[in-house]
Amino acid sequence: MNDAPPKGGEAGPPDAGAGLTSGVAFVARQPIFDRERRLVGYELLYRAHAESVRADGDDALHMTGSTLVNSVLGIGLNQLTGTKPAWVNFPRELLINHDFEILDPRRCIIELLESIDCDEQSVAACEALRSRGFTVALDDFARGDEYDPLVKLAHVVKVRVEGASPESLEAIVNRLQPFGVRFLAEHVETREMFDTCRRLGFSYFQGYHFSRPEIVERRALPVEVVLIARLMTLAVNLNISDRDIEREMRRDPGLSFKLLRMVNAAATGGCGIDSILHAVRLVGRSSLHRWLALLFVSSTPSQSDVDRELILLTLERGRFCELIGLESGFRAAAPSLFLAGLLSSFDTVLGVPMQSLLEEVGVSDDVKAALLGQDGPYTPYLRLATAYTEGDWDSVIEVGRELDIVRQLPVLYGSAGLWARGEISRN
Repeated sequence: MNDAPPKGGEAGPPDAGAGLTSGVAFVARQPIFDRERRLVGYELLYRAHAESVRADGDDALHMTGSTLVNSVLGIGLNQLTGTKPAWVNFPRELLINHDFEILDPRRCIIELLESIDCDEQSVAACEALRSRGFTVALDDFARGDEYDPLVKLAHVVKVRVEGASPESLEAIVNRLQPFGVRFLAEHVETREMFDTCRRLGFSYFQGYHFSRPEIVERRALPVEVVLIARLMTLAVNLNISDRDIEREMRRDPGLSFKLLRMVNAAATGGCGIDSILHAVRLVGRSSLHRWLALLFVSSTPSQSDVDRELILLTLERGRFCELIGLESGFRAAAPSLFLAGLLSSFDTVLGVPMQSLLEEVGVSDDVKAALLGQDGPYTPYLRLATAYTEGDWDSVIEVGRELDIVRQLPVLYGSAGLWARGEISRN
């Protein structure tokens, strides 16, 4: 990996990562093509803001942590890479800690940075990486025989070809071909270099000759650092129940939404989720703690007044929907109703259609039906909560009479507002 600008003054493929500024997640992506110019994946690139052209100001650990947080949890891989795999750089710290276990090997290709030492720890971690089914790439490779143990475990070797002679590239190919690896040419700036690398047997190609990095941004709800730290402690405490963790998680709607994305991104996949408690149990304590650690590293401690009002709205809607269910005797559905209410305003908050959001989080069919306004057991409760918070009094009377709960609504709404403001003030 090398983020120095190529000739021409603009940055080529930089370090992986993503930036989070004022509640907005920024990620750049650069496509990777095969010999027939067919798209085979995207490398995710660090960007601090929308005008960035390179990865500046952060170390590799922070940038990679930001990549995993903002691309997977903030924007979502479905939005970033579609059905193609994401190529994500991994520094030594994340490799040794086995942080790849929180990712799906079907969706992510792990690039081991050139700064990783070839020692017993890194080799053992790379063996574990392969055993979990990940494709392993060595980024910006220009090492000697001492790195052969890692080359033996790699599937792809990335070679920076800008400014290299055909003879030097041929020497690299000849030395590494016996290991059975495929070669990716990065920083391909001209048609001539593409033709040369293709003739030498390179399989994949990336660079300005094909496409410049494209910055993708989306509004992201902020996550309270204090709450994250508290949850990290709870996640490793065996005396703390999953329900205790759920209660803490419910205090921050942005964090709850990221948990759903986390479950969907995990190797086991997540589907049919009907509550935050269900998601906590699906993802498991170990993966939950890893994600929280990455969130802690990449989150910013400040929030604007707008951020706090958005959090208040989503918390209030979720609690109101839950209280309506409890008051009307639908106690068993209370956790699912809270989840439906919590997610109901995320399309407005993030500026994307609800259908697109639901493609990124595997909620249950009943929760999905409520969020899409379709027939289902939770739909009347969410419709009533939404109508009341938006002042649609005709709908409030209609649905409230159906659920026989019109008289109780002002008290329930006031209780939901007090609860939401109390949760915000505690964080």
